[in-house]
Amino acid sequence: MDSAQNPSASKTGKSAPNKQFTPLPIYGKFSLILLVVIFITLLPHYFKIYSASDSVPVAFIVHGVLYLAWFLLFAVQSNLVVLKKTEAHKKLGYLSLILLIGLILSGTQMLYGAMSGYDPNWDVGYLRSRTSLIWGVLHTSICFIIFCGLGFLYRKKMHVHKRLMLMAALTMIPASITRIAFIGVIPIDGTLLTLLTTYALWLAPVVMDRLIFKAVHPVFKWSVPIYVVTQIVCIGLMPATELGRAIAFPFKGI
Repeated sequence: MDSAQNPSASKTGKSAPNKQFTPLPIYGKFSLILLVVIFITLLPHYFKIYSASDSVPVAFIVHGVLYLAWFLLFAVQSNLVVLKKTEAHKKLGYLSLILLIGLILSGTQMLYGAMSGYDPNWDVGYLRSRTSLIWGVLHTSICFIIFCGLGFLYRKKMHVHKRLMLMAALTMIPASITRIAFIGVIPIDGTLLTLLTTYALWLAPVVMDRLIFKAVHPVFKWSVPIYVVTQIVCIGLMPATELGRAIAFPFKGI
């Protein structure tokens, strides 16, 4: 069991790696917080569906439904573990594979639209922001697929599995926060609001580990720094380079 302690480690006052991390269900309430955050950030855009002056593409609606469904399923799965409904949790796990495929296909379609929408009349500032947006989406998509893949791979190691699936969900937070960060509702710079909210939510499970287990799980030790560094590179550095712009808009010469 994950809760077993190493006798020699106990004598020295230190826990053996991973041994102190039990399968204790600790993300039930946190998953509900994430669901509320996603729901709130989607609201302004779904109001447009009922607006006579706005036209919302069907692809955007489908992607939003799949997006919300993923966080709804994550919340249900997290709380099934809390309720000790293990068999139901395992069966619903197959639904996450379907949603994963749907999100990849839907996200790829929307990303293609953004990457093929280059306009040579854009000024330097707007070109930079569009390039940063595309690199942000690329970063989110790649991280999401990697964390989900690792989560499925380690599904029999609960203390690893639940953290990897949480990381997968958290990778999609920036895209969601961005939807309301730049519409002027909150009197804070959009980029600053997105980054502060993202990193606060990413830091939360690390703090939970420290408070509950008195240590930080290896999944967080490698995933959080890698995510932050690669995000800075993708949205901060790559858009300023010729290579970054060429990758973001590969169809502009066609």
